[in-house]
Amino acid sequence: MHKIILGRWFSAISFAMALVSLAVAPVVFGPLGILAGIAAVAKENRLGGMLGVIASVLLAVTGYYLTGALWG
Repeated sequence: MHKIILGRWFSAISFAMALVSLAVAPVVFGPLGILAGIAAVAKENRLGGMLGVIASVLLAVTGYYLTGALWG
């Protein structure tokens, strides 16, 4: 029971890091979101963890290219 609740927290943190990586620092928060998603998968929240990893990768790459387009 405790692992499932902890997995949900890691999944939520992964989604939050994905959103932050879109706007603030994709090089920093993208990998943190990926690691949180992997931790969620390890804590038996497979669906939320995998969605968090995918969202972190996609939004970090998008944020990286948006930052590049805005700065130069």
